[in-house]
Amino acid sequence: MISGKPKNYHAESLTAGLARGVQALRLAASILVLLACGACSYLRPTERYDASAAAVRDLAPLQQRLQTADTASAHVLLTEIGRIIYPKFEAPVWYVAYRPFQPALKRVLVLAGVHGDAAAGVDYLVEFAGKRAASADAAGYDMDIIPIVNPWGYVHDLHLNRNGVDIGRDFAGFDSHEARVIRRFLREKRYDLVIDLREDPDADGFFMWQYGLADKTVSAAIVNSIRAEGYPIENDASLVMLRPRDGVVAAPMWGLAILRLSRQLTLAGYVRRNVSDLVFAVVTPSQRPLAERVAMQRIAVEMLLSEYGQTR
Repeated sequence: MISGKPKNYHAESLTAGLARGVQALRLAASILVLLACGACSYLRPTERYDASAAAVRDLAPLQQRLQTADTASAHVLLTEIGRIIYPKFEAPVWYVAYRPFQPALKRVLVLAGVHGDAAAGVDYLVEFAGKRAASADAAGYDMDIIPIVNPWGYVHDLHLNRNGVDIGRDFAGFDSHEARVIRRFLREKRYDLVIDLREDPDADGFFMWQYGLADKTVSAAIVNSIRAEGYPIENDASLVMLRPRDGVVAAPMWGLAILRLSRQLTLAGYVRRNVSDLVFAVVTPSQRPLAERVAMQRIAVEMLLSEYGQTR
């Protein structure tokens, strides 16, 4: 005879129903947010920045550091994949190729500077190119680096491009020349791993996006490593699904399809749909000191390369 308190099947059923209801609410809220964003993209007029916008950064020191890396190592090649031209402004979109000249290596793409006010990724990738050039040890991957997608925005420390287009959400409409340059570069390419380095002016802590990948083990390990260094982690308790929960956002493929239809597809979303099955966006909070943001991005990139980028 089985003794003990009888199970309350009604309570269990109610709890399960509530859980399903919360999931449905999250899904509905996410879809509404995505559709609203898409509607706003059609209704919001595109505003050009004032032609007198002040330049606050200089590309020359970055170019010098990249050229030094190119000269120092036969494994590093600096070139450009396009030029961005506006009134009284012209700059290249740089491309750095790292090739250890070993057979059957995995291919990795890392990008930064889609938004001009996101300086940490730019600084880190220029630093990374220099370190790879100076290292006598060959890495176990081929890597393509695009350190600044939006050079005009970077020079002026402004989020959008000169024409007021958010390049980061222009990978369905391709209204910006910058997005078209990246699309042309990526045509007929495939990568084993893609990392998009971003910053968020509204975030209080670090977080990551992963696209079409249910397993959060690696992302969670990265978050824990960054937390262990004393850096804050973003955690959103709202019902909207596509927000960081303990530092990780797992974006489903259906979400990318909605973003494409609503003309809000991000660079990382475009890459996930067309170029790679393994895509991560690393996001640091803009209000933190630059050195801290670079350090957070360094930890994340190194762990992603160690886990997914090495040819085993």
